[in-house]
Amino acid sequence: MIKIMEGINNLGATCAINSLIQMICRNDKLRTIILNANVNEGTLTSELKEVLHLIHNEKKSLTPNKFINNFYLIFKGIFNRFEQIDINELWLYMIDKIHEETSYKLNIDNSDSKDIYQSTINTFNNNKTSGLLELVQGSFINVISCSNCNHKSHSFEPFITLAVDIQENKTIADLIFGTMTDENRERDEWKCENCNGNHNYMKMKRIWKFPEILVISLNRFKDIYNKDNSEVFVNEKLNFIIDDTNHYNYRLKSMGLHYGNLNGGHYMSICEINNETFNLYNDENVNTINKNDFLKSNTAYLIIYQLNRS
Repeated sequence: MIKIMEGINNLGATCAINSLIQMICRNDKLRTIILNANVNEGTLTSELKEVLHLIHNEKKSLTPNKFINNFYLIFKGIFNRFEQIDINELWLYMIDKIHEETSYKLNIDNSDSKDIYQSTINTFNNNKTSGLLELVQGSFINVISCSNCNHKSHSFEPFITLAVDIQENKTIADLIFGTMTDENRERDEWKCENCNGNHNYMKMKRIWKFPEILVISLNRFKDIYNKDNSEVFVNEKLNFIIDDTNHYNYRLKSMGLHYGNLNGGHYMSICEINNETFNLYNDENVNTINKNDFLKSNTAYLIIYQLNRS
């Protein structure tokens, strides 16, 4: 392996933060959104913008004292110094905060909207959007079909990460499709809005909107002590074929790796630098890595894919 620069020094249980910064930095879409953000000093976005500039534009390794100090002030009461941080939780909090700092109000009236999907999403997002949210937010459609009258009711559910359960020696594609199986349900408290009766029904869940940046989190933890270290195969590419004209093709961009448990673990990240070249980021240590060494993994925990527009 060839040692290179652009690492981030660990300042005491900051490996999850360092790993996620590298994953954001090595993704051209996410990095550009942050670097182009017009935000006030002292915000998380401005602090992250400074770090990304140093490691990407100036190709520097760094000790991010200023960023870490401000990070724990911004997330006071949520994340505490020298305590382990879950990278999946960190991703969600950072996305939410950056969205909050960069969002703008939509000038719309959802009450008059005939687009039920868009009205639902706008309401969920408090009628705000941002460049970052538009990159990372996808949505599910949930369909319930009544066995008595065949009426179908629909609801929409936004997501930032797609959480999947682990099955050993399965691919990420298998795990994603495993979340979208149809389920036949016996009559219970559910009542059909059309025939107004309690009947058997079928539940179906599908991805409705495919985001530009698709983030997968693996449900490795049953609790803070018990972790599923089963191996999974990480697809280099994901292909979703909806119909003849709607294909969504994703390319692997980065992976957050977790070793140990949440009370005594360590994070690293693997990121694509250019076509067919990946680096392993272990705090201040950065080395190239062969794809054959990580596509079969028992440490992959947070995985980022990017929609391939070519």
